[in-house]
Amino acid sequence: MKPLFCIFVALVFLAACQPQTETNQVKSYFDLKGFIESQLRELEKRKPTVDKKMSLDGESESKQTNEINWAKELDLFIQADINKQAYQSSYETTQPAPKTNLYSLKKGENQPVQSLKVIFDDKTQMPSIIEVSLKEENKLYDSEKQLRLTCGMRPEGVWLIKTYEISGFQHLSLTDKKSFSIVGTIY
Repeated sequence: MKPLFCIFVALVFLAACQPQTETNQVKSYFDLKGFIESQLRELEKRKPTVDKKMSLDGESESKQTNEINWAKELDLFIQADINKQAYQSSYETTQPAPKTNLYSLKKGENQPVQSLKVIFDDKTQMPSIIEVSLKEENKLYDSEKQLRLTCGMRPEGVWLIKTYEISGFQHLSLTDKKSFSIVGTIY
């Protein structure tokens, strides 16, 4: 019993000595994950109506609903966060225009996020447009995705996503290329 207790105490001590978690990590780039998570909380609380248009290889569907699983709907934006430990120093930061930050993948780097562009609102300094380009390819799989969010002030004084767009294609080596798009307008 005594050796088991010593092992338990040692494990607790080692766990307490672990480096700080990612939540306390200094962000090198725009905190896309943090921004989207704050938007998710607002969207889940407000349950706005969404006009959603979806297309897969030319087949289209539209629906209007307020029953959206926002974490699932905006998951690609969270996955596109470039502040992950593996991405540190993989991106070059430029300002191609006032209030615009562009994070571009450096030559020789191999990450799925090719670029992240954030345009900030003049008055609030909040992101008004976010654009992400994703690309993955290997011998079995080829995929490109373009993500876009527009945000603005709601009449009730809350900064919130107005539209989101996800488009691109997926191609497995043994199948045809599948093009898709999703456009959501939030009311």
